[in-house]
Formats: sequence, C-alpha cells, structure tokens
Amino acid sequence: MTISRVTNEQRWKRLEELWGQALKLDRAVRESFVLREAIDEEERRDLLELLAQDETRHGAGPLSRAIGDAIDQTSVDRQRAMLDKVIGRYRIVAILGHGGSGTVYLGERADKAYSAQVAVKIIDESAASSFGLRFQAERQILASLNHPNIARLVDAGETENHQPYLIMEYIHGVAVDRYCDSKQLDVRGRLELFLSICNAVQFAHQHLIVHRDIKPANILVTADGTPKLLDFGIAKLLNASDLTLAELTRMNDRLLTPEYASPEQILGERVTTASDVYSLGVVLYQLLTGLRPYTLSSPAASQLELERSICVNDPLRPSAAVQAARYASPTDGQITIDDLCRARSTTPERLERQLAGDIDAIIMRAMRKEPQHRYGSIDQLMADIRRHLGNEPVLARQGNWVYHSQRFIRRHRWPVAAGASFVVFLIATTTMLSISRSATQRALEVATREYERAEAVSDFMGGVFEAADPFVNYGQELTAREVLDQASRNIEMNLDQQPAVRARVLRAVGNSYRRMGLPNQAAEQLQKALDIEQALEPGGTPRLASTLLDLAMAEREAGLVEQAAQHFEQARRIDFIRPELKARLLAETGKLQVVRSQSALALQSFTEALQLMRAAKGRRDPQVGSILSEIANIHTWSDNLVAAEAAAREAVDIYSHVDARQPDRVKADGILAEILFLQGRIAEAAPIFDRVLAAQRLLYKNNSKVADTLASLAQVRLAQGDSQEAEKLAREALDSHRLSGSTASEKIAYLQVLLSTVLLKQSRPEEAAALLGDTLETFAKTLPPDHQYIASTEHYLGEALAEIGKLVDAEAHLTAAANRWKRTDAPAWRSARSANALGEVLYRQGKLAEAEAHLTSSYMILESAPGVDDETRTKARERVTRFYTDTKQREKLDALMHEARPTA
Repeated sequence: MTISRVTNEQRWKRLEELWGQALKLDRAVRESFVLREAIDEEERRDLLELLAQDETRHGAGPLSRAIGDAIDQTSVDRQRAMLDKVIGRYRIVAILGHGGSGTVYLGERADKAYSAQVAVKIIDESAASSFGLRFQAERQILASLNHPNIARLVDAGETENHQPYLIMEYIHGVAVDRYCDSKQLDVRGRLELFLSICNAVQFAHQHLIVHRDIKPANILVTADGTPKLLDFGIAKLLNASDLTLAELTRMNDRLLTPEYASPEQILGERVTTASDVYSLGVVLYQLLTGLRPYTLSSPAASQLELERSICVNDPLRPSAAVQAARYASPTDGQITIDDLCRARSTTPERLERQLAGDIDAIIMRAMRKEPQHRYGSIDQLMADIRRHLGNEPVLARQGNWVYHSQRFIRRHRWPVAAGASFVVFLIATTTMLSISRSATQRALEVATREYERAEAVSDFMGGVFEAADPFVNYGQELTAREVLDQASRNIEMNLDQQPAVRARVLRAVGNSYRRMGLPNQAAEQLQKALDIEQALEPGGTPRLASTLLDLAMAEREAGLVEQAAQHFEQARRIDFIRPELKARLLAETGKLQVVRSQSALALQSFTEALQLMRAAKGRRDPQVGSILSEIANIHTWSDNLVAAEAAAREAVDIYSHVDARQPDRVKADGILAEILFLQGRIAEAAPIFDRVLAAQRLLYKNNSKVADTLASLAQVRLAQGDSQEAEKLAREALDSHRLSGSTASEKIAYLQVLLSTVLLKQSRPEEAAALLGDTLETFAKTLPPDHQYIASTEHYLGEALAEIGKLVDAEAHLTAAANRWKRTDAPAWRSARSANALGEVLYRQGKLAEAEAHLTSSYMILESAPGVDDETRTKARERVTRFYTDTKQREKLDALMHEARPTA
C-alpha cells in the first residue's frame, strides 16, 4: 500500500479509531484485536506497523511515519473546518488545543449582543460514542460548581454531527507554575496562592466531586492573580450509581496524568478525596522546589514502571531534593537550581532552610502512599499551611516543647517581650518587699537546718568510708564501685529519720554511679531522691528541677528514652531556674534529641544552651567545653566535618588547663579523634583514641564509655586493614556493655552493626546477615521507625544478602534503606549509597534499565557530595564502570565520568 492510494476519509477515520482502541489494550492482546477487527490484509498490516512504533513514530519505517503524519493532517483539517462555525450562540474563531478525545476552541459571541469570549470543548466524531457519557458527566459536574476559583460552565449541547460540546468561561491566564515563576513569588506568596486553589478543590469535594486530574496545566492564574481550576473531564461523582462512568476512568484509558496521579489511581483502586490531596501535594512540591518528586522514563511508561516510581519508592523530602539539586550537575538545556531559586526570590541555601521542617512534613503527609495516612480533607491540609504561615505548630510535625515555644514567640513577639519585662519588674518588687520583712528570721532557719543536714551527712559519710579503715577491712583494698555500693546500702539504714538529708545523699550516690558509666544503678538512686523531694517540695523548686535533670540523664543513658523525655519536660516546667541550670537542661535535652535522630532540633538546643552557659559562666568554663563537644558531635551527623572540628578543637582548648584524666577532657579528646577519623585522617586519630582508651580504663575500668571507645578503635583498625584486631575490639566492646548490665539495647545493637561490617570485610556474609537480622528486630522495638540506625542496618543487611546471593531479599532491604534515609535528616548521599548497592543487585537480576538509573543517579551524588568516604566513592565508581563495560556501552561510561568530573 502507498500513501497515494489512500483517499477515502472514512478509511482514515476507521484506521485512527482502531489504532486508538488498540493502544488502550495490553500489548499481549493487541495483535489478536487487530486480527479480529481488521477488514482486510492491508488494514491489518498498516495497524500492526503503527503499533510496532509504540506511539512514538520515531522508528525507521517511512510507511508508519507517513501514515501517522497523514492521520495527524486529517485531524488538523477537521479542526480547521470548525473555524467560523456557530456553536450555540458562539462563533469558533481559533483553535486553543487538542487532547485525546476532543478539541478546545476559542469562541466569541455570534449575535454581538455583548462582547464575550468562551472556550468551546467539542468531542471528536471518532470518539463521540465512547466518550459521550464522560461528557454528560462533565457537564453535570460543571453545572453544579459555582465558585470564583473554578472555570464556569456557560452552555452545553450537541453539534449537527451529534458531537457533544461544552461552552465554558475562557480564562485569560497562564499555568500556575509559570505564573509563580514569572512573578518571582517567594515561598510565602506561593503558599498563599496555593490556599486559593485548595479552596476550589474543597468546594468540589463538598459537592461530592473528586477532580482526579489536578496538575499545574489545569490551574490557570489570571492577570489579577486569581487562580482558576479547569478540566473536570475525568472527575468522579462520589454518589454516582452509574457503573459505566466509573469504568470510563480506568488507568488504561490514559486520561489521568501519571506524574500527578495518586498510587491508588495508578493501581486502579478506589479513588476518594484523598486522591486529590495527594495530587495537590505533588503540585505544591513542584511550586515550591521547581522539581518533581517522581520522574517517569517516558510518557508511555509501563504499569510496572509507574508502580515502582509512584507506588513503591518514597520521594525525597522537598528540602532534601533542593540539597541534592545543589550538588547535581545539570545536563545541557536543564534549568539549574540557581535559576529555580531566583524565580523564588531566594538562594538554594535559604530555600532549603525554608522547606526543612514544617513544609517537608506537610507535603510528605499529603503524599503518603496510604490514603488513610494523608490529610483527611483539603480543609486539614489548608489548616496546616495556615498554621505554618501564622508561626503556629503544624499537626503534620510532632514537635517538642522547643518547637512549640518558638512558634508561640514568633506569633507574639511584642506581647512576650512586654510580659517578660512586667514579670521581671513584679519579681523584683515582690522580692524586695519580702526580703525587708523576713530576711533575718529566714536566714536563721536556713542556717540551723543546713547545720543539722551537714552534721547528718558528715556522720553518714564517716560510716561509708569506715569500709576503707584497715581496722575494719584488714587491709582489703576497695574500688570506687564497692564504696558506692556500700553507700547505697547504708542509706536505707541510717537516714530514715531525715528525708532531706537522705535525698541529698541519694542524689550524690546516683550521680556518682552515672559518671562511672552505670546509668541503671544511677536511675534507681535518683528516682528515690526525686520521690522524697517531690513530697517535700510539691510546688517545684530549682533543686527539684536539678534532680529531675539528673534522673533524666541517667534514664537516657540507660536507654529509657520515654521516661527521660517525661522528666526533662517536668524539669522544664519548673519556674525561676537559674540560667546555668537552664543551659544544662537544654544541652541534655539536645542529647535526647540525638538519640531520637532529631539532629536539627538537637543542634538548635545545643546552640541555645551554649549562649546561656557562656553568658552565665564565661567563654572558657569547662561546662562551655562540654556543650561545644556535643555541638561537634551533632555536626558529624550532618557531615559538616569542618564545623565539627572547629567546635571540637575549641572544647579541647578549654580543657587544656585541666588534668589529662579529667573525664570531660577525655570525652572531648575522643570526639576530636572521631571527627579526624571521619575526615580520613587515620594517622592523627589513632593515637588520640589509644590515649582516650587508656584514660577511660583508668577512670572506669570497664563500662559503656570504654565500650564506645573500643568501637571507635575497631573502626580505626578496620581502616588500617587489620580486620582481625577490629573484630577483637568490637567483641570486647559488646562484652563491656553486656557485662555492665546496661539496658541501653540500642547501643548493643549499634555495636552489633559494627561487628557485622567487620565480618563483611572478612568475607563472612552469612554470619553478618544473621547478626544484622537480630539487630534490626532490636532496633524496631526500641527506636522510632525512621531512625538512621535502622536505615544503616537495612543497608548492611542488604549488602550481606547480596553477597550470599539472596538477591530478592537484598533488593527489598536496600530499597527500604534508601527510602528510610530520605525520611531522616541525613545528607542525601546516604540514601544514594543504598541506591547504588540496589543498582548492583538489580543488575545481577537482569533488570538493566532500573539498574542503570540507580547506578548513574547515585554515582553522581556520591562523587560530588561532601562527607562521602573514599571507600563508598570507589565502590560506586567500580559498580557503574562494571555495568557499562559488561553491557558494552563504553561511550555512556565516558560521558558519565566526564559529567561527574569536578570543574575547575
């Protein structure tokens, strides 16, 4: 057949209709459909050749290109034939656009009764029979919607050729994303505009209508800044009883837009208002970042690709996506992150900070895979956005008291300042009056009481230290631990009649236990002290706040996280505590936030504590050094090793005038050594760790602090290539924790992960996998679900299973690890590391397209992001090189290496 032989318009229309119907079918049944429906061999051959191109028309066959062009030309001719015709009361004057089922024209009032422009949507003749019902539904839907942010229905009917049409309000505007960029709206301006869009969707929901195709192209913004929601063509009536209407919105009809569709739409499951919540989340993600959460491989992506992209993999948090874009190298013609930020009147760094926290939480909740875990309604989504704009706590984010306090102060800056001034004045006045009346009497009472307590404590301590008297122990030397154990036994017997003295001694013994690295024993003594003090001082005093703080510290170190959080909160509620104690409370709360993997909140707590402690004690006080050590530690979590080293060295300098065996100085040295190790400066770190371990053995003999340093030394030995010594040190660290009776199960589990990495280095993946499986169960019971320790354990378990050859299980764990890393505060490269290992596993399973995508995208991040260790970079480079070498795609490898090469 040649093109010149095809002259019959009906034949072209039939060919177009059959081709469109076949494209909606699975590829496996398309050929049988063609054999059944084609009227002759020539038509069968033409259809099969068109389908072989898979809707792209980029194949080599000139026949298919000619046929496709001819069909397109025929469609264009039919569209142009409508020009100047009168539909209803409007004359067609221009073609606005063409979709899968019809064409939209610009119309003007034909009778000149008044000047008006409308959009006229006419369904094509070839689709009139199958899409007529959908147009009836759209007409019914639009007729019921009268809202200032929804395009209004003007008229509806059928043409002379029985083609359904709708006449709608013509919107002179541009797509919402282009409008925001052209006006360079900042984050706040975009959120306020987005609220108007949400209002329109909520109005539709109140009328029992789900839009189901919310995307920027269906949201136009007029010149005065009013958004208009368009195209309810595939909307669903929630109370519709017509099953045929539901069938017309199946996935295979390709009427939804995959990039903005919810997982349940992709999977063909039940669609509810939660589906529109999801799509709005995607639109908001794109409006604020300029990036898309998902990128499909092609417009005709297969069902499997869609499920993997949208239904399985979690997107990066918006702030993490901006961070990743900062380190990524844009391809030719691709807009850069700097350009995106200029369109938002900001910088990449500032945009990342603006999105982190509330916005991340709001969007990620709106885009949850499970409909029941999203916002229950558009109203709830809008309410959270308004809370964020009003500096109120958002429901999507479970913040602590610091978060809620910040939001309160931001809302009431001047009233808080005025109230604080008044309170200070009131306290000063009341104090002066009180002092003038009763100072002498109170001082006498205090002096008498303190004398009695001092006598009681002196007698008690004398009894404790009698255990060291050679006339009592006959020369047997006692350890500090044995003296403390003796003291705890004596408390019950000797101080029953003086509860205040008993509480003071219990606190002293409890704090000594804690400083020796025995938090369980410490918590027991401090809880007894707290019970006594709460009975003596039910209203709360600074002394009670101090006891609560000591107890919370011991519980935190014992792994009793929830109890610790409760006692920190009780201490915070006590009024009039001195700045030094408040600084300690903030710093210790920060340590709890570290345990909970809330690194951003922890850094905030430490920074505020540092300011208070410097103001109260001076810049070189040892307590300032202690907070600096914690700040250095938290910077390592974020891979900001430059800032970490600066804080650690400042802490070490503060401690330079104290004895080298002083515990806080030993701790500061250990943190500095850890940072040097993470920077790859092994030769500098190793001798410091050795010195720290020697000091800790002298101070503590054998406890959790010694175990932590043994673990660090194990990593040093592993980096030095001595895996046997590394295994020995890791096992000794585990034994130290277990023998101390520690209930901090997450610390033991962390050491098990370390031991597993050593076993992997020794090519013992079976042992590593068994140990990691047990560790994962422990973490699941003791840590929040999105903790970095869990993500790390899943990663190494995936690596171990891959070495064993259990590729399906390895794929599952590495996918989970990559997704979990994205939901934490960790840098983007950690998720990329798991994605890189996943790419290797997919390649070994023969899934080449997916493997290539994971290997290349993760390699680009790992090659350029700061904080990535040399071993991880080398492994990523080897994996992608092996993939392209084995698949004989050397030119792609060369292009990738050139793109990843840092520019001068």
